[in-house]
Amino acid sequence: MELKKRIYCIEGVHNWGDGEVEPTVEPMLELLQRMGYWDYLHRTCATIGELKYRLENEWSSYCDVGSVLYFCTHGRADQIWLHDDQVVGLLTLKEWLDCLDCHIHFGGCETFKNGDANLKELLDYTNAASVSGYATESHWIGRIKPALLLELQLFGLLKDVDFASKRGRSNKLEKIRDEITNLFSDCEFNMLV
Repeated sequence: MELKKRIYCIEGVHNWGDGEVEPTVEPMLELLQRMGYWDYLHRTCATIGELKYRLENEWSSYCDVGSVLYFCTHGRADQIWLHDDQVVGLLTLKEWLDCLDCHIHFGGCETFKNGDANLKELLDYTNAASVSGYATESHWIGRIKPALLLELQLFGLLKDVDFASKRGRSNKLEKIRDEITNLFSDCEFNMLV
């Protein structure tokens, strides 16, 4: 597969006991692709071993500078949940990642709840240009805390950032952060640049 700027999505797999696996984020990614914003690769992931493999082998093999690494998982403060008891801390993730001049987005609730310290370390260690996520519980669809709308807006704005050029990149990313924060204040969105 060709190396290119794209969204690389890792989606957790959850079954809440009713026999139904929860819906997928892939239709949103497909919409972004059909509208000409982003190409994407969507991967489900249920185990820590699977996640490590995908990050160490696929992510860097398929994604060029300016790509978005999108963790579409449930979460809590400084961690993501892949499936049931498969929980990974942010500081563990940093060991598996090289995100030079890319953006990392955590779509899980409360990833930023403990503040910025571990996320700043993740940003610095992985050489990412920026990292974003939520400090509160969000809802996929709804009038309150609408994560779907926020993420569509975020990914639409990130498409126009030249991540390869450090000149002016921080200012553009800070403007995106401010715009998203103003539009979706109830989501407690944060973005470190």
